[in-house]
Formats: sequence, structure tokens, C-alpha cells
Amino acid sequence: MILLDRQESEQHKILEALIRRLPSTHTEYMNYFEKLRRIHAGFAGEQRVDAEWLEIILPHPHYFLHNLQILNHFGTTHQIDTVLLCPQFILILEIKNVTGFLDYDESFNQFTRTTAEGDVEGMTNPLHQGRRHMEWMMVMLQQSRLEIPVHYAVVFATKNAILSKSLRGQPIFHVSGLRYYVRELFQQHKEEAMDEEKLFQFASKLLSIHRPIKREMAMPVQDIVKGVLCESCLNGQTMIYRYPRWYCQRCGTVDQEAIFRTLEDYRLLVGKALTNKSFCEFFKIDSPNTAYKLLRKLPLKAEGTKSNRKYLIGN
Repeated sequence: MILLDRQESEQHKILEALIRRLPSTHTEYMNYFEKLRRIHAGFAGEQRVDAEWLEIILPHPHYFLHNLQILNHFGTTHQIDTVLLCPQFILILEIKNVTGFLDYDESFNQFTRTTAEGDVEGMTNPLHQGRRHMEWMMVMLQQSRLEIPVHYAVVFATKNAILSKSLRGQPIFHVSGLRYYVRELFQQHKEEAMDEEKLFQFASKLLSIHRPIKREMAMPVQDIVKGVLCESCLNGQTMIYRYPRWYCQRCGTVDQEAIFRTLEDYRLLVGKALTNKSFCEFFKIDSPNTAYKLLRKLPLKAEGTKSNRKYLIGN
């Protein structure tokens, strides 16, 4: 059973909205584009590993927590790609979607990647990441007065990651090896260490302390393209409002959902609070009266009266 589904992070959504609206000639465009590319790759890798679980037979009960995000008592964060809880053990996965020749120097605790072009780059040691998450999980179990084996593994989602012999013996492998690693764990732990009720209670406790991590990001909001954008046009053609619909003058598309996508872009890039003035500016509406009528139709909570009225997006 999946208790916590994998979803796009808020940073992922923000970067997508920014790339939609930032001119490609902007000095920071490629910087944001590269950030989004890396996040896309990581998310795709996680989905690839998620799909592998569909072919692995697991005992009942079992629980999945994907992208579990925790702020620990030291004030630092744990962002765990996947946690599998079953009566025999708990497994933590650190998922990577990188290419190149990967090497590990244990004497220096150094993890490196050699690219196809021959460049050698240092990278965060995913084994240390997984081990750190495992140690935190063991503390959580101790606090709950529970005992169950905890394991971690690093899974590479692409066959284009070449693992060197220096990684032999480490819990690190390609996604195709996941089923065999899990099978070995069940062979190693044949007895149940936790009953169904306690397992569910502990999984629910982990879920209760999940808090999506918010990362501050400087954004050139003043430089983004304003307006309700046509999804059918590739370069962000602005639509116009002709009662009672949004219309693209270039391709003729009529899109009733475009205003809701623009509302989400506003939330991501500007904030949750709208005024009649900010609505006119961001949605490129000339008439405050038209803006007022549109705002009243949208599923927004209104606060204040007359000129001080604000409309809140979401909770």
C-alpha cells in the first residue's frame, strides 16, 4: 500500500512555470533551464524505480512512503526517495539518475563521476546519504521502542551509469537488480519482527511528520511574460478574454482551463494573495470591472472589502 505517493516538488512546479514565462533571451534563462533539467531527470529516475516495484512480490502488509521529507531535531532535513516498511525489515532507497563512470575511494570517502567527455567530477556520496537516513530511522524506532532490521541501498535508474569495481560489496546497483536485492533481504530476514498493527502505527507516525521542504529561490518576476498563455502555441502567445471565454488570436484556440493554469502560475511565481490590481497586471486585463467579475467566479476565498479586498489561492 502506498501511504505517500510521489509527486512533483514545489520547486519543480516553480521552475516549470518560470521556464514557460521567462524569455529565452533572458540572462538567467539557461541557469533555470539546467536546474529544471536536473530535477526532471531525477523525477524520471524515481518513477522508473517505482515501476520496478510492480513486478516484485511483497508480503502483506507492506507500506510505501515516497519522497518522505523530514526536519530532524538538529534542524537539518532528510529527503528520502523511498521507504518500504514490511513486517520483516525496513528498506530505504536513495535513487540516482546520472550517467558516466562512477568510482569510490573509500580511504578518502570520495565519490567521483567521469563523464563521456572524460571530465572527472566530484559528487555527493549517495552511500553516505542512504546511511544517514538509515541511522535517523533507527533513532526513530528506538524512540518508539520498536525493533526491526533497517537496510539502505542506492539504486541507479539508468544503465548508462557504469559502476566501478571499487563499489563491489556496497549496497549499490542498477534498477534491474532491485528485485534480487529485495529477495535476498527476505531470505536474510525470514521471521516477522513487527506485527501488522505496530507496523501501520509506525508508518503513520512517519507520515505525520512529513513536511514538504520549501527552498527559497530568487526569481526575476519582473521579467516574466504576463497574461493568460495559449497552450497550443509554442512561444507563449497571450490569449484575450471575450466573454465568456479565453481566445487565442493566433491559432483560434478557445480554452476554458487557461485561466486556472495562469492562476497556478501566479501562486507559484508571485504568491497566494491576489488583488484586483495584481490580477489585472498578471492576467493582462484592461478593465478592473471585468477583473472583478472574473475574480468573483473563481474558487477563491475573499477577505476585506472594496479597495482592501484580497483573494486567496488555495488554503
